[in-house]
Amino acid sequence: MTATNMDVPATEQATFPWRKATWLLIAGLLAFRILYTAFVPLDLVHDEAYYWDWSRQLDWGYYSKPPMIAWIIALSTSVFGDTELAVRLPAAVMGTLGLLFVFLLAERMFNSQCGFFAVLLSALTPGNAALGLLMTIDAPFLFFWVAALYFFWRALEEDSKTWIWFPLTALAIGLGLLSKQTTFGFLALGGLFILISRKDRGQLVRPGLWLCAIAALAFLTPVIIWNAQHDWITAQHTSEHFQAEPFGPVKRISLALEFIGGLFGVVSPVTFFLFASLSFTGLLSIRSLDRREQYLLCFSAIPLMLIVLLSLKQRIELNWPAPVFPAGIILCVGWALKKAEIPFPLAAGAFHIRRAVVAGAIFTLATYALPFALGMFGLVGSKVDPIVRLRGWEQLGQIVGEEIEQAGIEDALIITTGGRVSTAELAFYLPNQPRVYAWKADDQVMSQYDVWGGPTQVAGRTAVLVTPVYQHVPPELAAAFSSVTKIGRVTVAINETRKHEFDLYRAENFAYWPGPQNQTLVANRDGEAQTR
Repeated sequence: MTATNMDVPATEQATFPWRKATWLLIAGLLAFRILYTAFVPLDLVHDEAYYWDWSRQLDWGYYSKPPMIAWIIALSTSVFGDTELAVRLPAAVMGTLGLLFVFLLAERMFNSQCGFFAVLLSALTPGNAALGLLMTIDAPFLFFWVAALYFFWRALEEDSKTWIWFPLTALAIGLGLLSKQTTFGFLALGGLFILISRKDRGQLVRPGLWLCAIAALAFLTPVIIWNAQHDWITAQHTSEHFQAEPFGPVKRISLALEFIGGLFGVVSPVTFFLFASLSFTGLLSIRSLDRREQYLLCFSAIPLMLIVLLSLKQRIELNWPAPVFPAGIILCVGWALKKAEIPFPLAAGAFHIRRAVVAGAIFTLATYALPFALGMFGLVGSKVDPIVRLRGWEQLGQIVGEEIEQAGIEDALIITTGGRVSTAELAFYLPNQPRVYAWKADDQVMSQYDVWGGPTQVAGRTAVLVTPVYQHVPPELAAAFSSVTKIGRVTVAINETRKHEFDLYRAENFAYWPGPQNQTLVANRDGEAQTR
């Protein structure tokens, strides 16, 4: 570590190789997560299958998210094939290697011991474990977020290599913007820190900061063009996340408490207690703190406070505050090891870290053991099974494929009416992974399948219609064929009360894709269509 950083204390003569220990910890964790992903049989969760389907049609934008998730999955599956491991491998790699930046930032601000324990406590959170195993948008988003967190701090230092760090910051933020819209928050929080920190306000009159922001936002240019060509569908979808729900005051408070309680489980109790407590006292005195503490509070306590306030307005998913924890955990470790000074009723000491490590280890090991423990106690598919959404889809795809084969239907169009969940799962788990189309009667765009629309050049084709058992073949869809005949019913039981159950229909002589714009045509043919 160089001695040019104005905030780095005098170099300590470390007696323990914390840096080497960190590399070993991250390497071991990466190997474990890859092996876990490879050998623990869990079906793709809905979003994973959905994003995998995106990766088969690469574009500059999609219905609900920017394109990075599709690009990364496409890269992985192009090398390793369209398997569950290939889909999830980027999550294990990015979710684990992101910890490198946690270490580098903590080491840069305090010392390598703080860096090691910041990585260890981050790894010992159930949320980080899950995000390192499931390929959702949060894996690349958090990787680029924490990279930007480190690069931006370096860019604000007064050393001779400052010019390197602003471009790297812009690159990380730009790639983050292509991963998840939440990255806009980095620009706002970074700007807030510049305003709060007296030593850094001078950046406002220097070109580096502004060029960095402009360069980062420029990454969105193709996404904006794509959205302009698609009625700003991503912007519309994103705005729906912030619409108030019609709850009364008691329900709102209940939801906020439920959200906060969930964070104790996602982060682990001791770590979250320390983080929440230090955030509260730190925010009360933020103007008088060192710029290191101010920086960490700006990227942890302030966004957490805003999210908690938002939880009083609407239901909040537990992954939303994920980017606040890297900075928050570094703050906790720095305070406990007496490198960061924050007013707090409890005395700082390493014993806080030991307790956090023990609690985190228990919760995280329980997370990894969950698939095995649920089976041992007969709780698979029960109301307390948190991974029930990952069950039964591979078996469903195999059985549906066998039914289609037994019906003697070759090269059939597969059309579902059950929404994006069954569409995405069938697309991944049907034999040969065919293109699966989703159909619904109204013209409201609810998923990327609605953006893509139906098949073209379908005249005369035979299709297999897959409908939930509670739903008959919609007459508008049946009218597009000369005949519709039921093949059978497919049932995959998860437990005694939960199951995937669909009816299959053979539909002959496909004439047209019956979108809502064809209501008149459908109405004219409605009398001809019969579901038999």
